[in-house]
Order: sequence, then structure tokens, then C-alpha cells
Amino acid sequence: MYKEIIEHEREIFKDWLSNLWEENLKNRRLNSIPFIESYIESACNFSNNYIKSQYSGTYSSKMKIDYYIKDENEDSKVEMIYCKRLQSAKINSINLPPLEIDIKNLETKVSFKDGMFDPPQKIPFKEDEHCPILSKTHSIDVNICLSSMKNIMNLEKPNSLWIIPVNIDIDIDECKTVYVGGALCTGHFSQQEKSWYYLRKELKKKFRKTLPNETVQNQCNNYNYDKWMLKVTDTNGTEKSLNVLVRNKPHGIQHQFKPQNSPTVLMPKIEYQPEFGFEKVSEEQLVEYWLDTNFRCPKTKLALVSVQHNMDLMQVKWTIDETESLSSNGKDQEYLKRLYLTLDKLTQLGKGEYVLLHNPKKPFHVDLYQSSMYGGFNLLNMYFVLQQTDVSDSLVWNPIDSQVLCPIHKYFNIAPCMFRPNPEELDIQIITQQVNKYNKDKKVKEDYENAQLQRKKRIKMEKNKIKRKLKRESDILYKVKSNIN
Repeated sequence: MYKEIIEHEREIFKDWLSNLWEENLKNRRLNSIPFIESYIESACNFSNNYIKSQYSGTYSSKMKIDYYIKDENEDSKVEMIYCKRLQSAKINSINLPPLEIDIKNLETKVSFKDGMFDPPQKIPFKEDEHCPILSKTHSIDVNICLSSMKNIMNLEKPNSLWIIPVNIDIDIDECKTVYVGGALCTGHFSQQEKSWYYLRKELKKKFRKTLPNETVQNQCNNYNYDKWMLKVTDTNGTEKSLNVLVRNKPHGIQHQFKPQNSPTVLMPKIEYQPEFGFEKVSEEQLVEYWLDTNFRCPKTKLALVSVQHNMDLMQVKWTIDETESLSSNGKDQEYLKRLYLTLDKLTQLGKGEYVLLHNPKKPFHVDLYQSSMYGGFNLLNMYFVLQQTDVSDSLVWNPIDSQVLCPIHKYFNIAPCMFRPNPEELDIQIITQQVNKYNKDKKVKEDYENAQLQRKKRIKMEKNKIKRKLKRESDILYKVKSNIN
């Protein structure tokens, strides 16, 4: 009986909060926060100036990669197998606040406000001094940055306008190596994505600390380099593979929770209904978590940090168990096939400088352009035009997760997705009657809808029967007329 009462209240709470979202809360996702706007503007200006300085020449169209077209690998199995770490970065420690924030104690409050954009020391990927050495020593076919891998695999990501530089080199021994640089930031963001981008950078500033016995290394080249094998097995059992060197910049290592010394990714999750609880994790977010942890190294964990839409920290959700079970929602083969298709086509190109351009208006197409000193067009003009196109911002209501307790629930002593306690004493008999009435009304509604469905089916069957009868009569009349003639 109590289970039915709880389910009944949660059903009412869901309807009530959904209506409240439509009336008063949904515009929170459209709110423009001034210091975030200036942060994104600074980041965008830095990125645009970098692109102008490095890719301002003329380009000619080389190839269009269409991920809809069925190719020879469509029915094949693709695996991304981790081999080993070739070189490690000097990694800072992560000192997280308590898992649960005491909202009654203002001294424990953590805010992410007025963060300043700090331009990175950025050099082209082709100038990374470690990649050529590691490639030669470990027979690497493709060097790629993690950010580019994620963008190539996750083409469905909204507003995904990006430029990825590609350089192909052939040494004196006729050995070809592909360098796929980091995806260049475009600033083509919705309001939600602006806050997410801002928090992603500020989280590392807030919680990444250098221990006394640690020295800060040059951040310009402080990366991990991991060797992977991208293997394709077709239906006949024939195997093809590429040795891939993945470069990523680590977030840090945590010492506070077990298992200790785990490489950790700090990931923000913005809460737009904090006075009611945590919103459910969307499929889009799950894919982002999976890509960001799975392709760093197999032991990477996720620290999911929930932050209120006004940039105050709500709670750190340490998701070790969830990280181990993170998946691509059954789309891992689809993502890996996109990656293999892209890298396979790049390895077939000749020596030169190229760029991959993704237009969000054509999500499952990527255009490849080659640098050309003999004419062509200015690729940046197209890029800047695309950068000014409208950005979609979803306002769909995201339900509260009934399985997760957060500070507001403990403060009011309530379960998630339930109304706050009524100070008046509750009459269980009246509540039981209301639940029974609700279930009865629900059953009457379902029976009515089923009856209407059956009625429509009967009407359709009768119409089909009449049509068949008329057709038979027409056929008989036609034969009679034919015999008379």
C-alpha cells in the first residue's frame, strides 16, 4: 500500500513540476550570464586569431566523407584495443570538496563566478616534438588528439561546428604518418553549452592542486601519449588494423577516495531545478562521459560535479561505480566505425596539409580540404559565416532523478521527487481513497482508449471488406461486358 502511495505522489509531483517548468523555470536555460559571455568571447577571439595565423591560406576541396553511405566495413566488427602508455605527463592532484555540501553552512559554499579566460600556450600538433619520435619507435600509423577523436565519433552532438587540422608526412624511408590535431574551439555554443565549457575549464582551476613534492611542468607539452590498436574484422574473419597514438591532457589524480591514485576526469553537470533535486543524466551526457573516460586509459574515473545554474556548487557526485558501467548506449560500433572510416581515408592521402570541416547543418558529412598555393578559396570565410549561424537551445524538461539524494532533500528531510511534508497530520484513509480513485480513473481512461482503438480497427475492417466486395462486383461486371462485346 505504501509503495502505491509513493508512486502516486511521484506521479503527481512529476506532472506538477513539468507544468512549473513550462511556466516559470525553462527560461533558466536561456539566461545569459555576463562573465560567462565575456569568457566565451575571449576564448572565441583567441581561437579565431590562432586559426587566422595558422590556416589563412587558400584551400581546395579534396573529399567529402559521407557516414551514411554503406561501405565494406558496414557489417564488420571494430575494436579499439588499449596497448600501453608510451609517455606520461606530470599530473597534478585533485582535491575535491566534501561529497555532500552543507547548504546550512555558507562557509562550505563553493562558487564558480568571475573566472577569467587564460589563453593556453598552443602550438600546432605537427610541431609536437614527442609524436615523431614515438611514432617512429612504436610503428604508429595515426597520431590524434583526444578532442578530435570525440568530435569525429560523436557527430550527433548539437551545434558541432569544428575545424580539425590534418598533416601527413612521409619520411626518407617512405614511411607515412598522419597527424590529426586538436579540434579548434569555435564558440558556436548554446547558452547551456557556454556554461558547460566555462565550468569545464574552471573546475580544473578550482580543484587541481600541486602537492609540495610536485613540480609544475611546462603546461604547453604536458600530455599523456597512449598507444591503441584500431582493429576491423570483417564477416570472413579478415583483419585490418591501424596503430593509433592518442594524445590527451590529464585532469589529475585523486587521493581522497578509493581506489586511490586513480586518473580522474572532472566533468560538470548543470542543474536547472536545484530546489527540487538532480536532473536525470541524458543520453547525450552519458555519451560525453563515456568518450571522455574510455579513450584516455581503461582506469580513468569520473568525478561528476553538479553545479547550480547560477554557478554555485551543489554537490560532487563521485561516480566510480557508474564510471565502470558507463557505455555508449549500444552505439559503440557506430562511433568506432566512423573513426575507422575517417582514419582509413586519411591514411590513403598523399603528403600535405589538410583540414576537416564539420557543418552542423549537415551532421553526417565531413568535408576535407587541402592547402593549395595554386588557387582555391579562403576556407576561413566559410568558417566564419558558419560560426554566425543560429544556435539551437533545447528547452525540453528534464525530469528529476528519483534515485539520487542531494542537499535539498536532506535539508527538508524528504525523498527525491516527493512534495515537502505537510505540517498538518495526514489521514492515511483519505490518501488511500485518493490513490484508489486515481487508479480507478486511470483504468477507466485506459479502457476507453482501448475501446476507441478497437472501434477504429472494426471500422477499418468494415471499410476494407466493402472495398473488396465492390472490387469483386466490378470484376464480374467487366467480364460480362467483355463477353457481350
